[in-house]
Amino acid sequence: MKRILLAGLCLCCAVPAFANSGLPEGAIQEGTLSNQQLIHDAMLGVAADVATQGCDSPENFMPYVMAMPEGQVGSRYWRELWVVQGCGKTFPVKIRFSEKGVGAANWVIE
Repeated sequence: MKRILLAGLCLCCAVPAFANSGLPEGAIQEGTLSNQQLIHDAMLGVAADVATQGCDSPENFMPYVMAMPEGQVGSRYWRELWVVQGCGKTFPVKIRFSEKGVGAANWVIE
């Protein structure tokens, strides 16, 4: 019985370690914290950034959170990594988002 309990405990501890193994380096979770408008706005800049690297036809955008929001509501900031696939290559694009009041935010590609 103790062996079964110990094995179960080890399995519970191991699952979180494997859960993040598919994330890119520096990412803490899959997805974005941005709303639809901010995603749309940032995607235009990300596509332009990827174009400067030689790919005019990005095919897939996969966002990841690198840092959770910090600061007070209306002035929070966070970082994301958007992995873009296209033209047979992968392009990692780091973005810093910052709120400018309630309901508004800016972004900059790092």
